[in-house]
Amino acid sequence: MYLQLNSISKTFKETTKETLQDISLSVEKGEFICIVGPSGCGKSTLLNLVAGLDLPSAGEIILDGAKIEGPGSDRVVMFQEAALYPWLNVMENVMFGLEAAGHSRDEQREIAEKYLRMVQLWHYRDYPVHQISGGMKQRTALARALALDSKLLLMDEPFSALDKQTINILRAELEEIWEKMQKTILYVTHSVEEAVYFADRVVVMAQNPGCIREIIPVGLPRPRNIESEGFVALRKQILDQVQESARQSVAEEFDEEAEK
Repeated sequence: MYLQLNSISKTFKETTKETLQDISLSVEKGEFICIVGPSGCGKSTLLNLVAGLDLPSAGEIILDGAKIEGPGSDRVVMFQEAALYPWLNVMENVMFGLEAAGHSRDEQREIAEKYLRMVQLWHYRDYPVHQISGGMKQRTALARALALDSKLLLMDEPFSALDKQTINILRAELEEIWEKMQKTILYVTHSVEEAVYFADRVVVMAQNPGCIREIIPVGLPRPRNIESEGFVALRKQILDQVQESARQSVAEEFDEEAEK
């Protein structure tokens, strides 16, 4: 298995309560996995552990045969905010990091051009980042992430701050890019619709502590029509599970308060 999470648990020093408990997940190379669940269930924490930005309290994470013990060039994270360098233009932002990866200046420009064309930003390559829209900034961030050619792309709600029209465009573009590259992606989202649109499998998490409630395969043909009967039915099935997890969490917190 390409990515393996073995009985991952996480407890932060500030609390004795587990944030994540006994998370086990196997991901095949080239899979698109989406993670959904109620707020506070540990989705982003789980992504940070896979990124190596934090370490699990128990268990291990293995990528392509190697144990993850910290950040590495084999994993790239794309966050909700584009996190671009404001003193660099679009092209320079995509080139950033390629020198450290050992590429010559000519190779850096060649790679940057390839991915800027892929995300349809080549004509904006010389623009300062403050002169481009939010959607263009996320495209630039995506081009930069793809240019590093990591084994695993980790995406933490990358489109959630954008307007609906821009989100729809970027979803279609990301799916097309994934179809071409077959990059292994772990994608955290609050949007069940987005999860069903992208995923080969949807990991539904529950909370208190964060754990996997169910893993649901998405067998719908691509490209997916969000208005199709199958799409709507699967979206409802997953949404019902997320909402049930949220209701259970609220009830548990109420019970705990009542016992005090």
